[in-house]
Amino acid sequence: MNVAAVRFEGVSKRFPGAQALTDVSFDIAAGACHALCGENGAGKSTLGKIIAGIHQPDGGRLLINGSEVHFSSPRDALAAGVGMVHQELAFCDNLSVAENLTLSDLPARGGIVDREAMRRRAEAMLAETGTELDVTREFGKLAIGQRQMVQIAAAVGGGARIIVFDEPTSSLSQAEAERLFALIERLKARGVTCIYVSHRMPEIFQLCDAVTILRDGRHVATRPTASLTESDLVQMMIGRPLAEYFGRHSTSGVGDEVVFAVQNQGEPITAPELERLFDPLRRGAARPPEDGGLGLGLFICAEVAKAHGGSIDATCTNGTTAFTVRLPRAR
Repeated sequence: MNVAAVRFEGVSKRFPGAQALTDVSFDIAAGACHALCGENGAGKSTLGKIIAGIHQPDGGRLLINGSEVHFSSPRDALAAGVGMVHQELAFCDNLSVAENLTLSDLPARGGIVDREAMRRRAEAMLAETGTELDVTREFGKLAIGQRQMVQIAAAVGGGARIIVFDEPTSSLSQAEAERLFALIERLKARGVTCIYVSHRMPEIFQLCDAVTILRDGRHVATRPTASLTESDLVQMMIGRPLAEYFGRHSTSGVGDEVVFAVQNQGEPITAPELERLFDPLRRGAARPPEDGGLGLGLFICAEVAKAHGGSIDATCTNGTTAFTVRLPRAR
C-alpha cells in the first residue's frame, strides 16, 4: 500500500471569532497535483499554511510520508521538504532577486558573501521555472508577475518535495501561467507532490489529479478530477445546484429595463473579437473562456442573467462595444 505524501487526521483550527477548520481528514497521494477548492472562507489557504508551518492546528494530526509532524515555523516545514508559493508577495522589496532567492542560505567564502556564487545559484533557480531576469535587480522594481515567478523559483529551487501553490496564477500573465503549468508537470514527473489552491476551474481540470472540496471549514469530498464535471464541483462547493444559488425568479419574459451595462473606453474591441468572446455565451457555453479578462466577465454576466431568467446582449457599432444585461419583468 502506498503511503500518502500528506495526511490530515481530524485537523481543526480556530482564529479569534472564527472556526476556520473543523475535523478535516483526507490524504494527498505522493507525486500528484491535488487541488483544494471551496468558496472564500472555506479553509483552503488555512490548510495550506498548516502544511507549510505558518499556522499550527488546534487539534488533529498532520502526517508527512507516514510520520506525524509538528511544524512550529516555515523553517521547520522546509527542513522536512515542504515549501509554499504564497498568494501574497512575501519577499524583501529592497533586496536583489539573487539576495531574496538565497537569503536562507547565503553562499559565503571566508566569512564574506560570495556574490558570484549567489548570482549563479539564483540564475539556476530561475532557469528551472523558465524565467529570465537580471538577478541583480531590486525585487521591488519587478513587475508583479515577475515577482510571483521569483517566489515560485524559490519554492522549487529550495528542493522541496511537497509544494503548496496558493492561487499562484492570480498575478501572472497568460504566458507566465503557461510556464508555471509546464513546471508543475515537470515536478510531477520527478515525484514532487503539488497542492494547488485555486478558484480557477480550467486550471484545476488541466493540472490536478484529484480535488478536495471544503465548505465552511469542513471536508466535503475528495475525488479524482476525471470523475467530476465543473457543475459537480461547484455544487459541492456551494452545497446546492448553481441554479438555486440565485433564488427564484419570474419566467414571464425579459423586461426592458437595463440593470447592468458596460461600454468600453479606450481601444475599441473589433467586431471579430466581440464575436469570439460573445458567441460561446450566446450558444450557452458551459465553462468560462480560459483567457480570463473581458471574456470571463462576460461569462459571469451571462451566468447571472441565465440564473435569473434574463438575457445578455452585445453590440459593436463604429468600433464601440456595449454589453447589457436584462432581468425578467416583474409579475
